[in-house]
Amino acid sequence: MRVVMCLLVLFSTSGWAASATNTIEQLSSQVAPLWQSIRPTCVMALDLESQQAVLSRIEFLNSQLIASNLTAHLSLLSANKDNAWKDPSWAVREKLEQSALSKEERESYREYFFKLQTLKPNSERKKLVQQVQNMSEGLNLVLKKELWKMCHALGFHSLPQKQLETAVHQRWLKQQAKVKMQLNKELAAFYFYTFRQLPNAELAVMAKTSLKLSSWVKTSQSSIEQYFRQLRGQLLAIELQPVETKIDGISFPQPLPFNPATFIK
Repeated sequence: MRVVMCLLVLFSTSGWAASATNTIEQLSSQVAPLWQSIRPTCVMALDLESQQAVLSRIEFLNSQLIASNLTAHLSLLSANKDNAWKDPSWAVREKLEQSALSKEERESYREYFFKLQTLKPNSERKKLVQQVQNMSEGLNLVLKKELWKMCHALGFHSLPQKQLETAVHQRWLKQQAKVKMQLNKELAAFYFYTFRQLPNAELAVMAKTSLKLSSWVKTSQSSIEQYFRQLRGQLLAIELQPVETKIDGISFPQPLPFNPATFIK
């Protein structure tokens, strides 16, 4: 549940007025924490020689996967002035989200989360909640996808970037359904809990407002993907460090780790 709480904070609007700027800044603030959470898994997935060989790449990503870099890349999207951002329903939504995330609600939320796993929500209610969470889910998913692709790219070398993108995409596809399902389940539980006392008529207004920003979300997703592709290109340019073995105090460089490009069709 700690992961769920951490994940959802970024989608609460700031103050009483939602804006593209706030949403982008809140999304970007998750880059470093998410990278730090998956980085150990990324490294452990490599063989021992590769783990040592990618240290310079790890250092590079630690310096680059920070909020300010993604925020700067998405700066043009921050200027979006769509009237949907000014809808009064954002104020109600923000207040309810902040209340659901308070310490006083954690135990109740935890119980509700597990209870929801055995209950079948009303179909109309379920549809409205899904529409409300579309923005959060769409932005969250693309960020997770691109960070995992970055993780998968760590050990590749001597490979054109086009082939690299194909390779990491294939690896992502193997986990996509699981990540998407888990994200959808967590967000749905949060929003069902958040709006549990809100009439469907009011929830429908929030859903309509969220859907009006669908085009902006898609544009943002494409821009995020572009940012990470550029970053993977820079990552690929960093040579893997040969592993050294010392015998009688003398260092003997070992060959670079296995080149995955050999098996890419």
